[in-house]
Amino acid sequence: MIPKPISVTFDIGDGRMVTLETGKLARQADGAVTVRCGNCIILATVVANKEPREGQSFFPLSVDYQEKFASAGRIPGSFFKREARLNDYEILTSRLIDRALRPLFPEDYYCEVQVLVSLISSDSEIMPDSLACLAASAALAVSDVPILEIISEVRIGRVDG
Repeated sequence: MIPKPISVTFDIGDGRMVTLETGKLARQADGAVTVRCGNCIILATVVANKEPREGQSFFPLSVDYQEKFASAGRIPGSFFKREARLNDYEILTSRLIDRALRPLFPEDYYCEVQVLVSLISSDSEIMPDSLACLAASAALAVSDVPILEIISEVRIGRVDG
């Protein structure tokens, strides 16, 4: 039996709504969540081994954030027909998510965990990096991977000095 998709919406101010949804995409993953704000849609998936490798004494967490050209409506052409390696912004966003999530796992948890965050659709008004961490944390929350807390990131800026 296929579980019914679950959707939750909340207001972050100025009439901007954030919608978290699970149960529609990537159902073979341990946890999968889409986060939508305006036209910005992010898919985060989590997959974990059930048992740690023998003799392993560290926590192997892998976080990858990727923006595809198609999310902005562009199709790569000419000489470069495929997506290139991650750019600096994607690497920094991956590290931000990793640094925020890593301390939330139990200290004795050594199973390999992979978190993949993909920008499905972009919006020129919305920066996706803080929503990417919310998506990753929500995907961990709906999975069976043990995590101590659920988090999100915020963007702080200075207006008029």
